[in-house]
This record gives sequence, structure tokens and C-alpha cells, in this order.
Amino acid sequence: MHLRPAFVETDLDRMLDLIVRHNFGLLITSGAGLVASHVPFTAVRDGDGLVLTGHLAAGNTQCAQFDGGQAVAVFGGPHAYISPTWYITQPAVPTWDYAAVHVHGRLETMEVEADMKSTLRALGERDAAFDMDTLPGSFMDGMMRGIRAFRLRSERIEAQWKMSQNRSAADRAGVIAALRAQGSDDVADLVAATLPG
Repeated sequence: MHLRPAFVETDLDRMLDLIVRHNFGLLITSGAGLVASHVPFTAVRDGDGLVLTGHLAAGNTQCAQFDGGQAVAVFGGPHAYISPTWYITQPAVPTWDYAAVHVHGRLETMEVEADMKSTLRALGERDAAFDMDTLPGSFMDGMMRGIRAFRLRSERIEAQWKMSQNRSAADRAGVIAALRAQGSDDVADLVAATLPG
């Protein structure tokens, strides 16, 4: 990720919150060329790093990278087009405000069935009406045979919170007002957080 100093985010809890809220990420590996899969992840803090877990279909060629292969998991958070007409300071050009996190590390195969089921339960927590433990055992066994679970321990984390920090407070106020007017409150809130207290 190209990191511009004005937009670099270093708060690990803030990064974790983005991943938890926007956990459908992109797993990228480079075994036999670049390969990417869209994956729902779980994430927890581990000291000064993060541990991500997920799973792929057993037939996915990326599974061959699970034993030590390098990977990056990419997460995009709130984002919005920013019109130059929202600024007081002119001339200006269009841009895009966004929050994103890249987690780099090596993939580990998750082989203990209890760990795999724990990861699947965590993913299912979004749906209060679903209880994985009520599934018939034979059905669950078949589903477990059809997936490969993995763990990605962070070796490097990059995050960019580009929320108009390079603009004046008056310009940011214009951005916030315009974003709220079009219903982009999530991005407006992040821009507002960059204003002096």
C-alpha cells in the first residue's frame, strides 16, 4: 500500500475495529502467480499484532499456500467520492476519502477441528437466528471435509485513513456537510474525527 504520512493510521485497535466491521476481505497469495479470494475473516488482537482466521473451499488452489506461504489480507472500510466543489480553498480536484487495512503474514493450516469450528461459530455470530451446533452431525462432517481453514498471523500491518486531513478545517467542514447531505454519515464521522477538539 502506498502510505502517505498525513494519512497513516497506527492505532491497532482502530484497525481491528475496521476489520471486524468490514470483515469480508481479500486474501492475496503469490504461489503460482497472484491469486485472490474473497473471504469472511475473524480477527483478534495478539499483543502488538493481529491474528486472522478464515477458510476456503477445499478445491481452491490457494490452499496450497497454507503451510507458510506469504499472504496479504486486504480490508476496505468506509469510503466516498469527494467533490472539489465542497472546498472553500480553490482551485481543487476530485479525490476519494477511504479507510483501508492490509495485514501481511504467513498462512498456517488450521487442522484441529475444534479450532475450525470455533472460527465458523465466530463467523455465524452475525446471525442470531443461526446455531451451528443444531446442524446434524453427518451434514456438519461433510461441510468440514469441504473446507480448509487457515490462520494468518500479522508480520506487518499497513493502514491508511485518508479523510481529508490535508485540507483546512473549513474545507473539511464543507466535506462533512456534503457527505451528510448525501447520506454518507460513516465517512463524514471519520472526517469529523480529524478536526481539532
